[in-house]
Amino acid sequence: MSVTIATAPSRANPFALFVAAATCAFAGVWMVTPLSAVLLTAQGASPAIVGLYAATVWGAAVLVAPVTPWLAGFAGGAYALHRMAVGLGILGLVGLGFGPSLPLWFVFGAMLGVGSCLAWTTADAIAAALAPEGREGRALGLYQTFVSAAIGGGPAALLLTGVTKEAFFVSAGILAFGLLLGATLRDPPNAMPRRLRLSGLRLRPVMLVMAAPAGAAALCGALEAASGSVFPVQGLALGMTALAAAAITVASGFGNVLAQYPLGWVADRFGTHRALITCGVLVAGASLLWPLLAPGWGIWPVLAVWGGAAGAIYTLGMIRAVQRFAGPARAFGMAGLNTAYLLGGALGAPLGGAVLDAAPGWALPGILAVLALAGSVALARAALRN
Repeated sequence: MSVTIATAPSRANPFALFVAAATCAFAGVWMVTPLSAVLLTAQGASPAIVGLYAATVWGAAVLVAPVTPWLAGFAGGAYALHRMAVGLGILGLVGLGFGPSLPLWFVFGAMLGVGSCLAWTTADAIAAALAPEGREGRALGLYQTFVSAAIGGGPAALLLTGVTKEAFFVSAGILAFGLLLGATLRDPPNAMPRRLRLSGLRLRPVMLVMAAPAGAAALCGALEAASGSVFPVQGLALGMTALAAAAITVASGFGNVLAQYPLGWVADRFGTHRALITCGVLVAGASLLWPLLAPGWGIWPVLAVWGGAAGAIYTLGMIRAVQRFAGPARAFGMAGLNTAYLLGGALGAPLGGAVLDAAPGWALPGILAVLALAGSVALARAALRN
């Protein structure tokens, strides 16, 4: 599917080129997520220091996500801020590539966190502005398909580069290539507000409208963070080998790639609320089923379904934000969406680990199933609210 949106004055803004540029930005950043942990450990850093570095990257992202619309206004638009953000990420990656001292790891990591978050938020805002009315689900589903592939496939590039500090330069090169691909692109209408005048009175209805999209993003962030950090541990306890347990995230990521466009189509055809409930039922069922099947081969399609349904919850929140917000207000929707996802992820991983530690066995699958079902029903009701 190709979507082409006309921009002022009469120039075409190719959706495919934008998706390609955004894919490079996501792939380059996610490529170095496991790389950083391995290299820090090889330098003698303790697990606590490795975790603190990761928290620095994510913490910097959480701080800047809510203010993206204001920063875009100062920068001159969504694409202007996107290019500046990718440039900041490239500088952070190059700095890490030179093998800095431990304190500088945190400086460059914070730069990478800010740059990657602003690139993500502006890319979502541009995709939202490009999505044609009535086909938001299919357009954003296609966009998220490539984003999911980049997030899952980025670390695979390490198989070619090796787990060395020079891989940071390769990652920076991928980001730079994305900048070249998008060099001719301009802001679609209303991608970001150029001037912001927001009061408490105006903010209240925005927050009410954001209930369903932000809730979906937070639920997705919590589910994905819990699965990525805790499912492998649970898999080991169920008798899986270390390699098989590590591959759990690969299976769920594969399902995430495949599910985005079909569920976007479902949202267009049957409504976002029905698609949300479908995702909740699938996540709940798969949460309870895969521990029953482990360590056998039957877990892999179930985990793929789990990953696809959980990941699509974010896309459905994005679709709903695009449907409910008009014009420059969509930028606030995307900023709120990204912030909610980051906060959900920050809570999901430690809470999932605490549950697994306190009550091994069926506590975690049961809680995830209840969370998915209750959350999807609540979100569906919020999506229907005028």
